[in-house]
This record gives sequence, structure tokens and C-alpha cells, in this order.
Amino acid sequence: MNVRRLAGIAAALVLAAWVCGTVAAQQTGINEIGMVAAGETVTIGGTTNLAPGNRLLVEVTPVGFGPGNASVQGGTSGTAVVQEGNATANTWSFEVDTTGFEPGVYSVIVELVEGDATASTTFTVVEAAATAPTATVTPTATTPPTTMPTTPTPTATGPALPAAAALAAGLAGYLVRRR
Repeated sequence: MNVRRLAGIAAALVLAAWVCGTVAAQQTGINEIGMVAAGETVTIGGTTNLAPGNRLLVEVTPVGFGPGNASVQGGTSGTAVVQEGNATANTWSFEVDTTGFEPGVYSVIVELVEGDATASTTFTVVEAAATAPTATVTPTATTPPTTMPTTPTPTATGPALPAAAALAAGLAGYLVRRR
């Protein structure tokens, strides 16, 4: 095999590796929320590598909510718009008024409206504090809330990665076969 052909194959492989490496996965993450008193407004937010202006669907539902348990109530949904952040990540936020939410664990799911980026977490709504003074308060044991990891789940942006790999393989095969 001559040097020129070998250099052509190497250049094609380097180009294919560069193309594959520049296709970034769409990612979004949610900041930890923790506990919220019923009736408070909580800001759910996070970071993302999505461009400013992208819309995220935010859904907040009680963990027990489903077709078999319609008695569980509360929750909300809406959209958040990605805002320009710093050099490493952009930001998003969504305000939720927990008035009418029953105490319990709530699931938050964030999805890119026109893509594959998703993230999820949970938070706990507790009863609102009483405004009347109480004589004696007996401490009770509580179970700490269960939270899901807030790290984003990377997802591929589309067929660019397999197409670039197929292009590189085809080009390398053509150059080798052309001898």
C-alpha cells in the first residue's frame, strides 16, 4: 500500500472521528427540590446544553396518580423557555404554585418539546404550618423523601452519528478497494 493511499485513509478516519465527536447529545437536568409546604410557590429549574429559545414541557404529578387511583389530586404542567446561561450551560425555570396540592411525593418530568432531552426528579409536599400557636409539639419520626438522580440522561440528537460512521466506513472501503 503506498503512502498516498494510507494518508487518504487516515484523513478520512480523522474527519469521520471529528464529525462524530462534534455531534453533542441533547441534555437537560433538574436542580434538587426537596420539601415544600402546601400553598407555597416553588421554582423548579435546571441547566441544559440546549440553545436559548428552546421550549421544555414540565409536568408535575402526584406519584400515586394514575388510571386506577383518580382520588389523588394535584399537579400541573406548562412550558419553560431555555435562557442564555454561562459558558458551560444554559438555564431554565418553571414556577409551581402548590396551593391545592395534597401532601405527598410529586414527580417532575422535563422534556424537550421538539427533541429527545428528558430529565426527572421528585419532591415532597408537606402540610402547611399552622398559623395558630400550639402549646406542645410532639416530634414524630418522618421518612426522608426519595429523590431520583438529577443528572441529565444524554440522548442522541438523531441519525448524524450513524450516518457519519457509515460515510467514513464507505470512504475507507472505497479507498482500500481502489488499489
